[in-house]
Amino acid sequence: MSKCDKDAIIEKAIELGRLLANSDILNDLREAEIAFLNDEEAQFLLEDIKKLKKNGDKNEASDLRQKLLKLDSYKRLLEAQETSKKLIEEIHGILNYYINGSLPKCDVNSCANCSRHCIK
Repeated sequence: MSKCDKDAIIEKAIELGRLLANSDILNDLREAEIAFLNDEEAQFLLEDIKKLKKNGDKNEASDLRQKLLKLDSYKRLLEAQETSKKLIEEIHGILNYYINGSLPKCDVNSCANCSRHCIK
């Protein structure tokens, strides 16, 4: 690989990083994390869950986890995490395709709307 190729690749990686850092998806994730960390009820539940798990009381910890799952701040955080995870997986799949010639999960059932040269 020539220095010119490497520099162009690094430049594109920096550009992608900046786009990701400023994207609505990652901004939503940051905001959801802040809201969750500032939700006192959620933080108390988390602490109680940790204590119960440490003491071996998994049933009661499970009950508290169900309460946690009902909190808007936690639901929002989970949704934002899932959305950002999907974006990163899609980016990884695109890179993988152009590097290795295949997408992970690339098959007739998952590529219906895909235009990445899959053989169907």
